[in-house]
Amino acid sequence: MSVWEYDAIDDNGSRLKGRVRADTEQQALALVNQQQLSPLKIRQIKTEQGLFNRIKANDIEQLVTELALLLRNGVQLDRALDIMSGSTPNTVASEMLAAITESVRTGAPLFKAFSKYPRYFDTLFCEMVRIGEESGQLATTMERLGHNLKFQNDLKNKITQAMVYPGFVLAVCILSLFAIFNFIVPSMQGLFANMRDIPPYTQFLISTSEWVQNNQLLLLIFTFITVAAIFRSWREPGFQNFLQVIIRRTPVIKQGVFLGERIRFVSSMQLMLQSGLTLAKALEFSVNVVKDHRVKRQLERIKSEVSNGKMLSDALAVTDILEPVMLSLVKVGEESGRLDIVFTEMNERSRRKFEQWAMKLTSMLEPILIIVMGGLVGSVVVTMLLSIVSTTDVPL
Repeated sequence: MSVWEYDAIDDNGSRLKGRVRADTEQQALALVNQQQLSPLKIRQIKTEQGLFNRIKANDIEQLVTELALLLRNGVQLDRALDIMSGSTPNTVASEMLAAITESVRTGAPLFKAFSKYPRYFDTLFCEMVRIGEESGQLATTMERLGHNLKFQNDLKNKITQAMVYPGFVLAVCILSLFAIFNFIVPSMQGLFANMRDIPPYTQFLISTSEWVQNNQLLLLIFTFITVAAIFRSWREPGFQNFLQVIIRRTPVIKQGVFLGERIRFVSSMQLMLQSGLTLAKALEFSVNVVKDHRVKRQLERIKSEVSNGKMLSDALAVTDILEPVMLSLVKVGEESGRLDIVFTEMNERSRRKFEQWAMKLTSMLEPILIIVMGGLVGSVVVTMLLSIVSTTDVPL
């Protein structure tokens, strides 16, 4: 079925907009008329995914939160999904929700309907939904998943915000150098036309300017191909491994990435333990949540040791995943039987520490980038001034 968007007027003369699913335009018009509406116009919506037509992480969070709210208020699952499908402005999300609604109405469990879209709903998400359905606490589970998705999105946004300023400064620096070598230096070359002995720094400046002018098209093509290759390979395991190797060797960045992995582990453990999963099962799913291969290998070893009867605090003690104070909390949680509360506290602590790191990174990068930018552009400007001075007889 296709998605059709309509403009219509109700019995009170109010103008309404909405969507229906139908195979043909005639069927879509019939569905609109069944709602006691007078259609003014109707058009088919194309739902192909692309760069500007896709479901973003914030959209998924909003859908999960909205579904939890509807279920909390007693709305039936299929009706809730149908309402969301008709109200969401994202056409791809509307199509996905409509397909999930049809699966649920034919008797399929909700977690299986979600599992058909692994790009948006991972294994952990679907497992949590399955537990919520089987325990009769789907609304509570969806609410927890919504909070977890919100936290993950906030984490990504904080990392993005921390890198926006450095990226902007770097872009300004590159554009400034590009303008100098393409416009300013060529306009100065006439000053050195009659000079027999051109200073080495002046010759270097002129040669660099000529090289940039002769190869700027190749530079632009190379930049475009590099950016396109990064976007295309971003989700590939080999490229992810390559990035992890670089990040683990970057002094300040590696700490923030490691804190992010700790937060993923702690928050997923909190969510799973609150949902009633056993410790061994929670550790099994936490392996798939983290992205760093070193942390993943450590968690696999911890899962194996805990399955063989070892205490979680003892298994974590030989790793660097948690801080010593957090290990003490895990030990207390094991003795009291309330590991879910302990992981909730550790999640809050990890988030605060990550926010402190993000603020520290931003405050460090600003002066460093200003110095680097000033050094690059300033050195070119100083070289230009020295070159101009060398063309005249200036008494010392």
